[in-house]
Amino acid sequence: MVPTSLGLRVECTGVGASPLGAQDLTPELRAWRFEPGADSVTVTLLTGLPLTERSGWRAQLVAPVPGSDRSRLVIDLSPALADLTPLLQSERVVAGVPPRLVAQSTALLVLGTALVKPRVVLDPGHGGADPGGVGAVTEKQVALDVALRVRDLLRPAGVDVVLTRETDQALLQDKAADLNQRAAMGTPGTGLFLSIHVNALASSTALRGYGVETWWNPNHPLSSAFAGLIQKNVIAVTGAYSRGLKNTTSLAVLRASRIPAALIEIGFTSHPVDGLNLQNTNYLDRVALGIAQGVREALVTGVSAQGTGAGAGK
Repeated sequence: MVPTSLGLRVECTGVGASPLGAQDLTPELRAWRFEPGADSVTVTLLTGLPLTERSGWRAQLVAPVPGSDRSRLVIDLSPALADLTPLLQSERVVAGVPPRLVAQSTALLVLGTALVKPRVVLDPGHGGADPGGVGAVTEKQVALDVALRVRDLLRPAGVDVVLTRETDQALLQDKAADLNQRAAMGTPGTGLFLSIHVNALASSTALRGYGVETWWNPNHPLSSAFAGLIQKNVIAVTGAYSRGLKNTTSLAVLRASRIPAALIEIGFTSHPVDGLNLQNTNYLDRVALGIAQGVREALVTGVSAQGTGAGAGK
């Protein structure tokens, strides 16, 4: 089986078939065709979306039915099928981030310089009495789980990671005040702010929502670039369906931030396949690694308030 940019090609040997095909079938399967060869058949499944070796499809051999010696090949196709294979131990490491040189001074004198770890704020969405989206998983729990995994990847790489919450609690009871306080944790000297969330849709439209998307607001000139690095890296590591970058809604936790800020939605708790992804520890490991790699890339390429010296933004 060979995944391609438009679907899946299956090479079957020792069998025969007539040239057949069909099209305009379902959103997941646009068309299929049999191409017979010498003692073989090539089955082409056109999805209209790129597949990878580990995402967008699943295959399983089913035992022969009574009276037959032929196993059956069952193939599931869905853009929401992400890479759920476990990370190798060698992959659970983020390359080091160099410290930055900072001037040490008083109001009147420059005392010298010091090497300081780059600082990043991670914001696990919701918490306490506010569960966020509830479906296959509860958003507040998964957001915190992933944030802790990201922290544990970035700290050994030399990043000073600050979490807006480390337990199941809200910062403040008033929702607006809570969001503003989270954003305010991006204090001077902090390079990046990332809020982690899980998406959801109403049951009547749940099947329309799957995949990963990253939001940014024009609070800082580098927010869109930071969001792009987070989205790129998470999709690369997870193989999840990319919903791209979003900036059509003003989000309090982003617009109130004074540093490059982004908000990632790592899947839909309301979708049957995404819901299974979000329950899978291998998927969460991969999301965390993708986020950590995106944060690192932003820091080392200057896509941060610390990298440009632009501490305040807009």
